[in-house]
Amino acid sequence: MKDIVDILKKEITSLKDFLELDYISIKTKSGDITIGENLNNFYKYKMQIDEYTTFEASRIEDFNEKELSVLKFFAKLIFDSYFVNGYLNLINISNGTEINGFYKDIYNSNIQLFNSNIQFKEELVKILLETIKVKDEETYEHSIGVAYYSKLIASKFFNDEYKVREIEIGALLHDIGKISIKEQILFKPSKLREDEFEIIKKHPEIGYKIVSKSEILKDIANYVLLHHEWINGMGYPFGLKGDQIPVEAQIISVADFIEANLHGRNYATRKTVSEVIKELNSLKGIKFIKEIVDLANEVLEIIEEEGESIIY
Repeated sequence: MKDIVDILKKEITSLKDFLELDYISIKTKSGDITIGENLNNFYKYKMQIDEYTTFEASRIEDFNEKELSVLKFFAKLIFDSYFVNGYLNLINISNGTEINGFYKDIYNSNIQLFNSNIQFKEELVKILLETIKVKDEETYEHSIGVAYYSKLIASKFFNDEYKVREIEIGALLHDIGKISIKEQILFKPSKLREDEFEIIKKHPEIGYKIVSKSEILKDIANYVLLHHEWINGMGYPFGLKGDQIPVEAQIISVADFIEANLHGRNYATRKTVSEVIKELNSLKGIKFIKEIVDLANEVLEIIEEEGESIIY
C-alpha cells in the first residue's frame, strides 16, 4: 500500500512543478501528504473539501483565475477518486504501513487495479486536460479531435485495446506544451515570423517535459515529443527519419493533420474530406508512412459516409 501513496506523491509533485508551487498539501483524518515548504507559514490557496480533508497550495506569485480553476479541479478530483472511495484511508499515511481493517476488503478488491496504475493515469489525464482547457479552449478542442481520429486509426493498426488507449492519451496531451506559449504568438491571425515559428516549434519538447514528470505517463511522453517528426527527416525537434519515429507518434501526427484541416484552425484552412484525403496521399513517403495514410483514408471514408462528428 505504501506504493499507492508514493504514486500519489509523484502526481502531486507533477502539479506542483507545473504550476511552479512552493508547497502543496492534502490533509486528512488519516494523515497528511505534503510536498515542498510552506514559506513563512503563508498559503495563497486553501480549500476545505469536507470536515476532515483540506487542500492547500502556495507560491510567491498570485494565482490567476485559470490556475485557480486547475487547483480546484485537482483538489475535487483527488478527493472524489481516492478519499470518498476509501482508497487512501486504507493506510495510516503518516507511517505508510498500517492497514485499517474496515477498508481491508476494499484494499483486497482494488490492489490489482492500483498496481496497474490505470485508474490514476485516467484521473491524471483529466487534470492535464482541464489545464489545457482553462488556458486555451481551441487547443483543448483540437486535442479532443486528434484523440478521436487517433483512436479510430490506431484501432485499425493495433489489435490491442490498451495500446489504442495509450495512443489516445498521447493524442489528448500532444499539444499540452502550447499552454506555455504567449497568446499573441499562438493565436496570431497572420503568418508567423521565423523567430515566432521557432518558439511554436518548442511545444513538443515543453510538452514532453510536462508529461514525463509523471511516472505513470512516461510511456506516452515520446509520442508527445515526436508528433511533428516527418519520415523524410524534415520534421522537428530532431529531424528523425522513417522507423526512428515510433508508429504511435506517426498515428497521432496523421490524426493531427486530419483534425486541423477538417475542422479548420488559425493555422489551417478548413477542407472537405476529399481534399484531406488528397493531401494525405500527396504526403505519403514525405511526412507520413503509407500504411498509416491508407488506414486514415479508410477512417475518413467511413466518417464521410456515416456523417459522424466530434462532440467537443
